[in-house]
Amino acid sequence: MLFPRPTRVRLIPVLAALLVAAGLLVACGESEEEKAQNEVCDARADIQRRVDDLADLTITTASIEQVTDNLEAIRDDLQTIAAEQGDLEPERRQEVEQAAKRFGSQLQATAQDVVSGAASGEEAGTRVGSALDELAKTFREAYAPVDCD
Repeated sequence: MLFPRPTRVRLIPVLAALLVAAGLLVACGESEEEKAQNEVCDARADIQRRVDDLADLTITTASIEQVTDNLEAIRDDLQTIAAEQGDLEPERRQEVEQAAKRFGSQLQATAQDVVSGAASGEEAGTRVGSALDELAKTFREAYAPVDCD
């Protein structure tokens, strides 16, 4: 026999070393800033989708449940953004904070308009529709500087 067969004893340290190296490569994948950026962009995209869904609703197709579900999901996305913005680089953090503050204020006003509009009877559709249009407009303006492309 020219070459002895490797024994299992020799293979174990080699396999262990390969596993450790693979673990290090996976662990080094993303920095905290990159993770935060991805979370912020995912939340922003979800807000955009939900704002678009709300804007597409009409008096005949909308239900209060649809509206409130979307508004609650947007609120959750804003909480995700707030939780992640601390890990962003300073300039990006400032953009995100300003956008979230401006849009969050409009979200709160919209939620109040939806509640009071739903209680007002006849003018409910008009009031809620105007509030949702304003929410969409504010989102576009507030998040325009927050580039995720």
